[in-house]
Amino acid sequence: MATVNKGKDFEAFRAAHDPAYIIPRKIKAGLETLGADCWEYEEEFRKRCGINSPNTFAPYRQQFDGFFVEVPGKTLKRIWAGSKALAAKIKSTVQ
Repeated sequence: MATVNKGKDFEAFRAAHDPAYIIPRKIKAGLETLGADCWEYEEEFRKRCGINSPNTFAPYRQQFDGFFVEVPGKTLKRIWAGSKALAAKIKSTVQ
């Protein structure tokens, strides 16, 4: 008797099609690979996460408040830190 393969579950659907599920998971993975004592500019960090478009990345940034610092200058730059502790240390030096 042949076994019948069941279809995919809802989690599989979300993992394949739901940006609200996919993007935060990519950002979490990016933070893990960045390392707790390291930082990158947001453009580099987005690439690490596999997210090419700033417009795709931006709506999910606030979910990770505490991991990035806005650095004033001629143009605003965001720095992503691998830990909230490092982000706080960086923030204390730029403000």
